[in-house]
Amino acid sequence: MTASTLQTASISRDAIANARAVAFATLPGLFLLAAAVAGQTYVNRLAQAGGEPFFYWTLLGAVVIFTGSFWSATMYRRLLPEAGTGSTMRDTIRLFAANLAVYALFAILIFLLMLFFSIFSSVLIDASGYDPSQGGQSAGDIWRSVEALSDSGAAIILYALLVIAAGALVWLGLRLFLFGAATVAERHVTIFRSWPWTSKHVARIALLWVGLQLIPWLVLSLVASLVLHVGGGTVIVSVYALPPGAGAELGDAAFAGLVGLCVFLLAPFYWLGHGLSAALYQRLSPNRVDADMTFG
Repeated sequence: MTASTLQTASISRDAIANARAVAFATLPGLFLLAAAVAGQTYVNRLAQAGGEPFFYWTLLGAVVIFTGSFWSATMYRRLLPEAGTGSTMRDTIRLFAANLAVYALFAILIFLLMLFFSIFSSVLIDASGYDPSQGGQSAGDIWRSVEALSDSGAAIILYALLVIAAGALVWLGLRLFLFGAATVAERHVTIFRSWPWTSKHVARIALLWVGLQLIPWLVLSLVASLVLHVGGGTVIVSVYALPPGAGAELGDAAFAGLVGLCVFLLAPFYWLGHGLSAALYQRLSPNRVDADMTFG
């Protein structure tokens, strides 16, 4: 590995080339993911009232992650020479397990952060002299709490901590950016093995992530939001969780079809992400991996 291979321009070129290589070669996985997301959205419309459909919605959520893992595994198997020697289904199962572990990690961290900020904001509001218990739970009462917090000057502390927490989550994601590529390439579940590989390259990876992931995601999400707006949706934060009541103007099947279409619109984001991950893995992974040293 030379200094030139770690230049952002070189990595960007390889990432874009990798994205082009998998764009059409792995279309079956993309169709499966779009179908799974559309199916979950359809059941989600039925599950809004609760009851038995909620179980099927949860089950289809796992199917969405599994089909996404299948599509991801097929991309890594095509991009990484050391991958693809085993069964595609085995690689998919390993990647599915790794994805569940990472999603669970972030879910726990986000829950703890939400709990902390909920308690901390309540303490700050109480210190500002405003008593929220005198009002109700209406939007006006909530805004009065926010105004009291802003007038006291304590809002700066809260916003600063929010920025720090968001930055910490992004940093964690960048440090674990290679876990998927490593899981498929090394043919066993890998989560934290890639942690030391990225330790000296976080700034470079962050720059690449902004250019090849964050900006494309924002642009493509805006396009997808416009499509969902046709069905009554206002914004697309995730194809797995849409606002309750979205798409009331359309039937359940028609709105589910729109959400499935959004998966295709967001496909370049995923192609670029896998292309970038493969390019970084080929540069940062060690030549020899000792299986006894892994704890991922």
